[in-house]
Amino acid sequence: MWNDQSAAGGGFFNTSNQFGNVNTPNQPQKAGRRASRTAPIVIRQALHCGDDGVKIWGTEIQIVSLVARVRNIRLQSTKITYTIQDITGRMRAVLWLDQEAMDEDDKSSPKVNVNDYIQIYGNVKTNKGKKVVMIFKIMPITDVNAITFHYLQCINNKVKMEADSKKEKLAPSNPTFTGGLPANSMVGLMDNGSVNGLNPRQMMVFNLIRASTLEQGISKQDMYTTLKDRMQQPEFENILEWMCGEGHIYSTIDEEHFRATDAC
Repeated sequence: MWNDQSAAGGGFFNTSNQFGNVNTPNQPQKAGRRASRTAPIVIRQALHCGDDGVKIWGTEIQIVSLVARVRNIRLQSTKITYTIQDITGRMRAVLWLDQEAMDEDDKSSPKVNVNDYIQIYGNVKTNKGKKVVMIFKIMPITDVNAITFHYLQCINNKVKMEADSKKEKLAPSNPTFTGGLPANSMVGLMDNGSVNGLNPRQMMVFNLIRASTLEQGISKQDMYTTLKDRMQQPEFENILEWMCGEGHIYSTIDEEHFRATDAC
């Protein structure tokens, strides 16, 4: 199932279980190559990807989600380097620290210890010939079920992308939506899908964010211009803040632009 461009060899269950006691500059897209949003992967896929990043069935993955156990932590003045491991391999992950935030918050850093399980979002880069994850967001895992769920997501996503890839070979692609989401567009606002229990008001904002295909995401101003007839600004601001805190979205080039961390 895992034999494609993103991982060499067999499936990720071929290696021995390591779990024990369970307690960027973006690469330019090539013509005709599909690009995706966030996708869950295992470490083996990151280690065996090419210099142009992780691909699953020909789709370039811009942001990866990994669930792994912390095996070592190296704290420096400007960054934290984690050695992480899952059942498929081991690699490094780097979190660059915000010096201003550290100074204001008594040099606080993510409350992560060796042997903790974490979920991270980031880019896979090549540094001195070795693959490393540049972390955008890191979250400790307190529920063991989240680990199993991540692997199920990896399998489901890979099967779905394989099916989508085969469909695209049989039917011409639809080039109608190639740019960013216009400020006055209502695309995706009435999507009946649900993401992690978001209520309809939260889904309205979330769908607007994940519909944007711009590299920097969609701006807060453009979002509110679209939504101002449907909700007041304080409610809009509260929803944005809550979704950032829960890991559904993240800020990109500044605190005014957002992208979704969940696959759409």
